[in-house]
Amino acid sequence: MSRFRHIRGLAFWVGLSLLAGVAGSRWMPGTWYAELAKPAWNPPNWIFAPVWTFLYILMGVAAW
Repeated sequence: MSRFRHIRGLAFWVGLSLLAGVAGSRWMPGTWYAELAKPAWNPPNWIFAPVWTFLYILMGVAAW
């Protein structure tokens, strides 16, 4: 199998998994989530986007 086909397959699976992440990000949790009583060790909200992006990339690599 050529190197180009490997790269194309990887790009397809990573792109497909990121597309699933984009589709899931269209529906935000709303105000009910902000009002929940969260523990002190709860991560800040800004960390979720980069972590989930990284996880979706890893899911695409695993599917490849």
